Amino acid sequence: MTLGRKARDKRPRVKPVERIALPEGNTALRAAAAVVFLVIGVTLLIYAASRLFAVDPGWQTIEAGASEGTTCGDEFVFSYELGAGEASAAAESRGLKAVYTAACRKAYQLFHTLESFEGVVNLREINLHPNETLTVDEGLYRAFETVQRSGERTLYLGPVYARFENVFSCIDDAQLVEFDPQASEDVRREYEAMAGYARDPEAVNLRLLGDNQVCLEVSEDYLSFAQREEIDRFLDFGWMRNAFVADYLAEELAENGYTNGFISSYDGFSRNLDSRGTGYSQNIYDLVDGVTYPAGVMEYDGPMSIVYLRDFPSDELDSRRMYQLRNGELRTTYLSTADGRCRSAANNLICYSKMAGCGEITLQIAPVYVADTLDASALEALAESGIHSIRCEDWVVRGTDPALALTNLYENEDVRYTASLG
Repeated sequence: MTLGRKARDKRPRVKPVERIALPEGNTALRAAAAVVFLVIGVTLLIYAASRLFAVDPGWQTIEAGASEGTTCGDEFVFSYELGAGEASAAAESRGLKAVYTAACRKAYQLFHTLESFEGVVNLREINLHPNETLTVDEGLYRAFETVQRSGERTLYLGPVYARFENVFSCIDDAQLVEFDPQASEDVRREYEAMAGYARDPEAVNLRLLGDNQVCLEVSEDYLSFAQREEIDRFLDFGWMRNAFVADYLAEELAENGYTNGFISSYDGFSRNLDSRGTGYSQNIYDLVDGVTYPAGVMEYDGPMSIVYLRDFPSDELDSRRMYQLRNGELRTTYLSTADGRCRSAANNLICYSKMAGCGEITLQIAPVYVADTLDASALEALAESGIHSIRCEDWVVRGTDPALALTNLYENEDVRYTASLG
């Protein structure tokens, strides 16, 4: 069908586009406004960036840098009051993190028993080169000196630790038969044999030759035994490792002038570096019939080394050093040189000193704690040498230090803790 000439056009009428000239003044205003908004935007970006990298003064948790390689930083908490000195908080944070990261990386390498690192003579290298003279890092040499002065032989339980640490990877009690001397008579005899060598300085002994030189002396009989049993780990700090790592980190920080803080490991080793008189506290827990009680709080100030030994888990990292059986029994890393079995004379024990480091305290308390029963007279003897202790017995917090500031003793309608000091 064809439309006629008179058909109505229904399309809307649109006015033609008109070009309107804007005054030059308006163009200048718009340009000026654009510049203002640009300046505001740049200013906001600069402010946002400055806040992103700003460091506020006060207490902060310092973490080891993740980009610097594997460190021991995940096992420690380092708290520090930034900006309390002459440097700004930001400048102090940068310097402190660099020192702490380097120290954590070096400590991780020095005390490692499974891995070698280029240019580093660590425990692994010493174990692989018995009867050879090697030069070690000064920090590791100091740790060996502390062990030698104590006469404690736990360091030589390396073969037992190498085998027993597999317990903490077990996912079922049935797997313990391969590694636990309490689950297998064969394993028990093997551990007793290895512990026998560990106790004998004629069989294995680390000689300190001065100038950071050491020689791991191993007898022919022990070497033959090690070859048959495929042993390549004679030395291992075992459960004491972080005591010496805490000392190493504290010494590195102090040498670089960073002392306004404290460092502590998940497994109970703490070093307070602060000599300003700032008040600090240490929580005291007690385990009774499977229930953990916050028995009290130890208040103190000034530099302090604290060793808190416990045979029950309280941190997710404890799976690295504890295994709980279905019947509730626990296996821990507190191995005895008597027979290689794990022992603990108490659920927990706190020892502290203003003079001794964590390593020294640990070596002194080891034969007291890694035992079947707790010897109170031994704790009193340690107190005379400046190493005090705190323990809980029958709802009583007992301390060997008569001057101990003990607060917040726990009590409810069923339980009430009291204190006995001195």
